[in-house]
Amino acid sequence: MMMMRSRHLLSLSTACLFVGLFCLSTAIGQIQTGEAPPKPGPLPSPAPLNIVPTAPLPPATDAGAKVDVNSIAKIPYEALIKIAQSDASQPKDAEVYTLHISSKIEGVTPSQIQLYLDRPAAPKVLKVDANGYFLVPHNEELMKENPDLVSNQPKGSLNLEVKLSLPKPELPAITDGQVSYQALFKPILLLNDSMKQVDPNFGDPDQQQFAIEITTGVEGWVRMQRKFGARTLAPDTDGSVWIAYEKLHFDEDPTIQIMPKNAPLSVRPITAAQAAAIRAR
Repeated sequence: MMMMRSRHLLSLSTACLFVGLFCLSTAIGQIQTGEAPPKPGPLPSPAPLNIVPTAPLPPATDAGAKVDVNSIAKIPYEALIKIAQSDASQPKDAEVYTLHISSKIEGVTPSQIQLYLDRPAAPKVLKVDANGYFLVPHNEELMKENPDLVSNQPKGSLNLEVKLSLPKPELPAITDGQVSYQALFKPILLLNDSMKQVDPNFGDPDQQQFAIEITTGVEGWVRMQRKFGARTLAPDTDGSVWIAYEKLHFDEDPTIQIMPKNAPLSVRPITAAQAAAIRAR
């Protein structure tokens, strides 16, 4: 198994993920074989949800900045617990979970982030310490109530950090510069299944997903030999060819030809925007 963290390759057992709280999840890191340089570039901001809080809210995201109550984010308690239980560093039956939260907005410190559970009797404040850690109680009463966790921050502006166990991708051997599409992408599908523990939409065509990077160099190429003809994929300016998963190609299972024949393969997390750009090429 591997650990992905801040775009640096680490040979540990878990993947450190940043779940975009109250929005889409974001994995930051990489799983790599060979000697490819770390990529891809910065991730775009997550898409917001149209949600309206029901309880009184703290008035600001930072000093003096007013917040439109219709843009404040919230997440159901059950969804929060599911995220907490996906954290490989904590037991699934814990009475209290420790989570780490941070803001994407420059200048907003953890101490400025306010959270509370919108319980029917009275809001329960979850204090965020100076380092961004907060405690989430876990019990049957709260599970039955399923209150929303509400923040004083704009929706889509927070990251919730969890560690998720991922199987080490067993990439196939390349024989004489050739490999089948299914053999190449079966490890990707296994990783997607693991990621769906946190984000059920992970791996969908219009969502975050894993992709294959083949470091061919600027003079190399990758050719996909399909039923109705071959398609040659040229490397980008950094000398890498990127392939995103396509179910149509997986079902057809074309042969992938690689030049140079010993080009290293890498598994990379990419955003939906990056996946669209890869397919457009």
